[in-house]
Amino acid sequence: MTASVRTHRKRRKTETARTRAIRTCARHLKDLKRAHGSPPKDVPVRKTSTPRLISPVPDGSYCTSPAQLCAELAE
Repeated sequence: MTASVRTHRKRRKTETARTRAIRTCARHLKDLKRAHGSPPKDVPVRKTSTPRLISPVPDGSYCTSPAQLCAELAE
């Protein structure tokens, strides 16, 4: 039975200036999103919501005969 040979690897640097800068920027971006995610306290906000999709009003008539069209226009 052969013994397993461990390869010698260089240990990873856990804290570098680049990783510190990345983490600091991410934290700052999170703070900005939290601060600007909602409107300021003095701005009034409507409590009702607006629907995302509003069905369009049909432009044409579904009537096929002229008599039905005249009756629809008369209403």
